[in-house]
Amino acid sequence: MTLLPGEKISEPQISSQLSISRTPVHDALHQLAAEGLVKMGVNRGASVSQFSDEEVCEIGTIRLSQDMLSARLAAYYGSVADFNNLYTLAQTGEQAAEKGDVYLRIKADNDFHLEIARIAGNSLLYRQQYALYQQIHLIQISKYTDIQNSLIQIHHHQPMIQALRSGDQQKIVQIICDHLKDFYHIDPYVMKCYGYQPDQDSEEQSDLLLNPLTTND
Repeated sequence: MTLLPGEKISEPQISSQLSISRTPVHDALHQLAAEGLVKMGVNRGASVSQFSDEEVCEIGTIRLSQDMLSARLAAYYGSVADFNNLYTLAQTGEQAAEKGDVYLRIKADNDFHLEIARIAGNSLLYRQQYALYQQIHLIQISKYTDIQNSLIQIHHHQPMIQALRSGDQQKIVQIICDHLKDFYHIDPYVMKCYGYQPDQDSEEQSDLLLNPLTTND
């Protein structure tokens, strides 16, 4: 969070800080640009990527698809140890959000979802998730300015773990869509394609949001 989305990147400054020539810095920025993390302007140098509302929605739509596949595979392949590890990551995110530690909260959130992708057991899916979550990291830095909203989002993680443990596919769909829809302004039609029912609000899910899980396994 030293350089925030939209801020210009000074090649001479980075070169001086790292005590290296500008050539490797220039090459690294072009690599980051290829990954969508840096934008190269004509005669204006480089800047940290800042995504438009339309781009955020597009990224969220792709994330929804990949998160859904990762979760369904993780529900099938995951072990008790895997789900307990997810619980620990969820706690880390909640504690960071409560303390107002934006960076740690974002890192813990990304770690949580990438762990689900790892549990899914598909290396190509994991690599695609990892690349996408680098861009998501920047989006979250620019959007997570409200602690209460951050807490609401992070508290979706524990119900998600229980849905994965039980293998409840419909609940997995509901929680993931609820987790992403408002932040990314995802088209309701897209969520409907996965069987999302926006009016479904079970008492059990509400209880889970308010009462953290305990690990008895």
